[in-house]
Amino acid sequence: MGSPSEAAPAAESRTVRWLRGGAVDRARYADMRRALSRPERLGAAVGAACLVSAVWYGPALVVVVLVGTATMAVGTVLHRRSQNPEHVTALTFGVLELDLVAAVLLTGGAASPLLPLLVVPVLAQAVCFRPQVLVAAVGTIAALLTPAVLFAPALPPAPEAPPVLHLTVFASLVVSVGLVGSHLASADLQSRDEAVADPMTGLLNRLTLSSRFAEAQRLAQGTGQCIGVVMCDVDHFKQVNDTHGHDRGDHVLVELADRLRSSLRSTDVAYRVGGEEFVLLLPGRDIDDAALVAERVRQAVAATPVAGLPITVSAGVTSTRGATATLSEVLREADRALYAAKAAGRNRVLTPDVADAMAATRPQPGAPAVLPG
Repeated sequence: MGSPSEAAPAAESRTVRWLRGGAVDRARYADMRRALSRPERLGAAVGAACLVSAVWYGPALVVVVLVGTATMAVGTVLHRRSQNPEHVTALTFGVLELDLVAAVLLTGGAASPLLPLLVVPVLAQAVCFRPQVLVAAVGTIAALLTPAVLFAPALPPAPEAPPVLHLTVFASLVVSVGLVGSHLASADLQSRDEAVADPMTGLLNRLTLSSRFAEAQRLAQGTGQCIGVVMCDVDHFKQVNDTHGHDRGDHVLVELADRLRSSLRSTDVAYRVGGEEFVLLLPGRDIDDAALVAERVRQAVAATPVAGLPITVSAGVTSTRGATATLSEVLREADRALYAAKAAGRNRVLTPDVADAMAATRPQPGAPAVLPG
């Protein structure tokens, strides 16, 4: 029997597989969830309207706001730690929707001025999830809202909402739509198409690296900043395929892609450029900062088994400023450092200058041996 580290990847539940979708769906979720990495802005807009409503409808709405705040805080923490972040996000939205439905029930049901705020979680889910999940989210809201509307007349009559409250709710809705719209407008949705995304990992492929690098160079020329480039390679990946099969190797690449995304900031982009080769494009980072990112990625991969296997990566790091070098030149430098990292024992990060220093101290073929004294 194999060791625990070599056990097969844990089977995902049907619900998790449905939420995750395909590789491109996962890539879209990861990128858009990172774009909405400040969900408290949406929560603040909704919470403000509920707090203002408490002036007319009582302190119960303050409790609603506290529950919503706690839900978002717990959801954010669990999202960072979970192996199935889509599941956490879906559950968080479900609790928030129930919280909002309670607010609608307390403020008059169908006549509630807070009713339009239920659009906000739908907008957020439309950004993060694929259409099938969005349809289910709308159905969930309808199922929760129906009893609230039906049972509201049984409660003591709610006071009529003043115009200022309607304006507050409208402003909250406009702010939420504006925030979501700005993220959608700034996202390059075409990068989710299989023509520019690797269909297995969901990462962008080599076809888009050239144009993105040129774009980063144009921006760097105006700011004088550097562009960091990291080339990563999975150590002994051929042995993974030979020993455990290509399906297991595919699982390794998919999970590795997820770890790369979680280790990068929103402006950094990971590309799959070969079988087990990845490139990280890091705008605004010099070679020292890029090396720190590469080391963080190396540690994140080595820390725990990847798809049930002890996997490590080696990385070569370089950087350029403005338009001083072409992409092929930069990749050649990073690849040279990567080759040196492999030759030095793997599971390490090297820069070209360190690689050159190591090569200078390496005995040359045909050189006389220096015996110790």
